[in-house]
Amino acid sequence: MTATARAARTTIGSAGYWLHLDVDVLDPIFMPAVDSPDPGGLNPEQLVELLKALAPGAIGGQVTVFDPDLDPDGRYATLLAEIIAMGMADLGHELQR
Repeated sequence: MTATARAARTTIGSAGYWLHLDVDVLDPIFMPAVDSPDPGGLNPEQLVELLKALAPGAIGGQVTVFDPDLDPDGRYATLLAEIIAMGMADLGHELQR
């Protein structure tokens, strides 16, 4: 994940970018609360690693595709909140220098 993020950031340069996260990038084993689950996605640890590598250079971000109607007890919302908190904690940090 880190190497992939590094390659993307090298291509983009230092101008900053918008970080768009579709939650269905996660494998439905971990995140079934999406409208179009597709097997073969990332696990939560991989997504956190990817976000940690991308977030510091981002000027902002958004999270989409989570469907709370498919999460009656809130456990997937909790997982998503943890992923976002860990992975995007340093959002824009490099741009503040």
